Amino acid sequence: MISVGKMIERKIIYFLIFALIVENTYITWSQHDFSSQIIDANCEGNQPHLWDLSPKTRAHRVDNSTLPYKCGIVFFYHVPSTGGATINQWLVKYTSKYGGNAQYFTTWGRDDDGRGKPQFQQKFAEGTGKDLGMKEFVKNLRPDEWRISHCHHSAMHLNISEHLLVQWRQSVESQGCHFVASVMFRDPLSHALSLFKHLKRFNHTKESYLAHLHNPSELGPWQTNLDYFLYNILARNPDGVGKEAKVTRALDLLQKHFDIVTVGNHAGHKRELLRLTGWEDIEMTRTNSHSRDIDLTKREVEGIQKSLDDNGDIDFIERVKHIFRDRF
Repeated sequence: MISVGKMIERKIIYFLIFALIVENTYITWSQHDFSSQIIDANCEGNQPHLWDLSPKTRAHRVDNSTLPYKCGIVFFYHVPSTGGATINQWLVKYTSKYGGNAQYFTTWGRDDDGRGKPQFQQKFAEGTGKDLGMKEFVKNLRPDEWRISHCHHSAMHLNISEHLLVQWRQSVESQGCHFVASVMFRDPLSHALSLFKHLKRFNHTKESYLAHLHNPSELGPWQTNLDYFLYNILARNPDGVGKEAKVTRALDLLQKHFDIVTVGNHAGHKRELLRLTGWEDIEMTRTNSHSRDIDLTKREVEGIQKSLDDNGDIDFIERVKHIFRDRF
């Protein structure tokens, strides 16, 4: 049985977690002057700010008069513990396996098997032997055909593979079809705590997880929103740049290449994808949810929040919400 003291301590921790999430969610925009900020991105020269109010993002440039698109590729970049499994399982319902017409492609390295191993990206992008890769998957689309690509663990190191997104989109558009790239994130603290629940499944400890979060370049058991989007589990900040450079780079990739960007919003993600594709509305059922106690002290939770801030995740997710707030 759980002692009264333990129950009280657990309630205090849950309250603290809730308070931190609320504080993070309702951060005042007066702290971030996005209309005039210039970022030193640790590159050649200063990079202009990338989160003003003008509709420069790909998501904002959709021509509604052309909707729904008649054919194309739906490319889903699956960040773990964001509700992405729910989206992926929903997408599968549109394939021939469930009576639909869409082809489905995915290949990835599961957790430790693919961590830091670039050959898995090679397999996803180029294929190996008889196995199909994205290079072939985007070819020979019929005028009324849709295909679905699921990009997950070790499949793509976006920070150094932006050119692949460009190539795939150009190939699809040259056939008169559309390349619809989507991604979903989650509030940073909720995301980190959700990942924490999975540690025992993969023989990791609380100590190793916390040490990984506190180290800005260690490739640990799980990645944050920002690090997974940029590096997947193939690397982690290999160039040792500051958090602002990482945030700037990630926002640049999102605005240039992604048509659907949501933060914990399954309904908005689904609604926009159906609007772009014209697909029949199929129910999206929540999946891969794990109910486990969170064995962390108040000090450890506060330490996780600070590590997320130091890593750039707090700024990143707040700016994503700001940029795409009127789209989804």
